[in-house]
Amino acid sequence: MREIPPPTAAAATADAAATRAAFRLVFPGVMVAMFLAAADQTILASALPSIAAEQGALADLSWVVVGYLLAAAVAAPLYGYLGDRYGRRRMLLMALGVFTAASVACVFAPNFVWLVLFRALQGLGGGGLMTLAQALIGEHVSPRERGRFAGYFATVFALASMSGPVLGAYLTEHFGWRSVFVVNVPLGLIAATLALRIPPPPAAPRLRVHALDVPGAVLLSIATTCLLFALTSAGHRFGWWSWQLHALFATAVAGFVLLFAWERRHPDPVIPVQLLAMPAIARSDVVVMCFAAVMFPFIVYLPLYLQLGRGMGIGASGASLLPVTLAQVVSSAVTGRLVTSTGRVTIFPKVGLSVATCSLLALAVVAGSGAGSVPMPVLMVLTMGVGIGLGMVMPPTQVTVQMAAGRDALGVATGLISLSRAMGGACGVALAGALLFGLIDAPADGAATVLHRALEGGVGTLTAMPEALRAELAGRIGGAYRAIFMLLAGFAAMGAAVAWTIPTSDWKR
Repeated sequence: MREIPPPTAAAATADAAATRAAFRLVFPGVMVAMFLAAADQTILASALPSIAAEQGALADLSWVVVGYLLAAAVAAPLYGYLGDRYGRRRMLLMALGVFTAASVACVFAPNFVWLVLFRALQGLGGGGLMTLAQALIGEHVSPRERGRFAGYFATVFALASMSGPVLGAYLTEHFGWRSVFVVNVPLGLIAATLALRIPPPPAAPRLRVHALDVPGAVLLSIATTCLLFALTSAGHRFGWWSWQLHALFATAVAGFVLLFAWERRHPDPVIPVQLLAMPAIARSDVVVMCFAAVMFPFIVYLPLYLQLGRGMGIGASGASLLPVTLAQVVSSAVTGRLVTSTGRVTIFPKVGLSVATCSLLALAVVAGSGAGSVPMPVLMVLTMGVGIGLGMVMPPTQVTVQMAAGRDALGVATGLISLSRAMGGACGVALAGALLFGLIDAPADGAATVLHRALEGGVGTLTAMPEALRAELAGRIGGAYRAIFMLLAGFAAMGAAVAWTIPTSDWKR
């Protein structure tokens, strides 16, 4: 891992001036773009029961989120690849256009299948917003100041991701779930206007442009689609030992093997295998994948847990995410400043994911004992622990990867971060959804049917049902969420273990 010496007084003054200029010209445009992309990944969390009631698609509900993340996973490295070659601001404007147009399409989706397809189209734009926003900052900001901006980004990302369900709850409760897509249109136009103010990049050697790596993009799309479809289908659409499920997994594995074999030979690959050969980048990407596999299912399924397990309304369940929102925002901002001021980088993901692991294990105990028996303040403290831990991950890992990659590969390296985040989030949501609905629907004693009726009739149906049946359903939900929190704790623990192996990227003091 390269190390950056402490700056001279003149260099520090120049960095400070460049940082102020970047903040005025670059950050506003990329901030709105990132807020759009991050919020849209989670804004439907509180609206999922309403969508299930209207569309009658409870078992496939996770695809509203997974479809977006799947498309974002495919798009992220492509935008980084194209941005390095044809201009990052130009590609950011293209991504904003795709995202905004898809938002309009979601408003008028005639059924559940079209909603998932339009959400996937949104992901094709959203994946570019995340990648290009971070790469543009790396393009205009000195390496030492990237820690500060990484903290800003992580703060915006956390605020958007966690406020998404709150905003979605308010809009769904007062205007219906389709209204959550309407807000993207004015924000998309604002982001495009601000992006036009971003200045051209400082002089840098242009990369040699070869023929576009279309086979690599196709193999990446096939492999990720088969993997995520298998994960969301296991247990309810296809049996765990069915040939269909095995065929999907086999196709995914074969696709990834062919992808990496092809990318090693291509002169201009979509997935830069040479960067993945660097331990700091490869291990940081694994940490980001584990981080996302915890954060996205936690955000998506926590409101559902509060609605079904504690009988909360849509608005109350969305508002209950505010403590974890604030915890992650503060943690991200503080971590980014500490990275810049102390030069310490690799310590934060280790500590953060360890804190998240302990908090999730405690939540698993709480869920198993029945949410109603635990005071709400205790539940909120534990969710805040998850937020604090997750907030310490993204700023330092982003700095680590960009330092290791160097200026010329900023786009593709940042694309790998976005790919890892989208893949981890999609896999986490898919696995947690399969676990949730598989465990609830497992016994054929009528409780699953009651759950479907409750979702169709609103949460009030739960409180109106007979006490014995309500207790049976609450126990089923508690058991399912205990398993989900244990799964997420496993992901967090895996990420913490990998974080301890990342080569140090601390600045020389």
